[in-house]
Order: sequence, then C-alpha cells, then structure tokens
Amino acid sequence: MRAARLCRGLLLAFLALALQPAVRAGGLMLVQSPLGTGAILQGILGYTAWPGASRGLRVCVSRGAAEATDIQRQLLQAPARDGRALSVQLIEPDAMPPAECDAVYFEGWSVEAQRLALRRLGAHPVLTLGRGPEFCSDGGMFCLRTTAEGTRFEVNLDSVSRSGLRVHPQVLRLARPAQERRS
Repeated sequence: MRAARLCRGLLLAFLALALQPAVRAGGLMLVQSPLGTGAILQGILGYTAWPGASRGLRVCVSRGAAEATDIQRQLLQAPARDGRALSVQLIEPDAMPPAECDAVYFEGWSVEAQRLALRRLGAHPVLTLGRGPEFCSDGGMFCLRTTAEGTRFEVNLDSVSRSGLRVHPQVLRLARPAQERRS
C-alpha cells in the first residue's frame, strides 16, 4: 500500500513537472507539455477515477490518428494503475465506439460523426480526448494540440463534471487564470 502511494506521488510529481503553466478560460483549462500524445494520454488516464468497482480499463484509439500504433504501444507498456489492467483497442474513425470503451481518443473523424459520438458518450463515464479546440466546443473533455513547444491540451471542465469521472485535483490546480496569460 505504501509503495502504491509512493508510486502515485512520484507520477503526480512527474506530471506536475512535465505540464508547463496552464491557462483557464471559462470552463476550459489549457496546459502545455513537451511530452507526446501517448504520454499525455497515459498521464490523464492515471489521474482519472471511474465510478464503481475497480476493474480493468479499455482505451479505444482511433485508427485515424497519425500515431495510433505508437499510442497503443505506449499505453500497453505503462504500468497498471491501482491494480487496474489496461487494454487498448484500435477503432475505426466515424464508427460509434464500442460500449466497453472507458476512454476514447478521437482523431481523423468527420466533424458530424465526432459530434454525434460525443453527444452519445456525454451521459456516460467515458473519458473523451481529441484534437483541436473545436473538440472541446463539441463536448469533448481533453483537447490536444501539437505546437513547436510540445503538446498542449485544454480541459472542458463542464464535460468532465457531467460525465461522473473524477480527475485528480492536483492536475486541475496546474492552471492559472487566462488574464495572467494575456499580460
């Protein structure tokens, strides 16, 4: 038990160091990191709690993602969190994700199919991650953007709260108000 707490604390410290100052605007929070997509997804998954009994997590990754197989490999190499086994399934873009998905990474989807999937998943405890700020506007939870400085992501706090998922408060505290960013 003590080792598990130590590992969780070290992972949180790593995530805090990796995530550069964040920016909050309305219900969105923007964080920048030099890490790649797979590492960002791994960190977010590690600090998200699903309701109900502890069980394995299934992450569904769109085959439309440029780095889908790299993300899959990286997630499968990650150590189990709190005794939860992690499985990764590659899914076809524009097809409704399987009901067994606990998290879905959208990339390469048409706007219409993505919006429909987000509406259907919005009432369920499914972590949704995708590319671009419009993903959050459409109801996605975590919106990734790759810049010259690394990967940035926004958090749609409204979508997270409606889902019933809990994201560790230390991750959310990395943000600072949007006015600080503009000054």
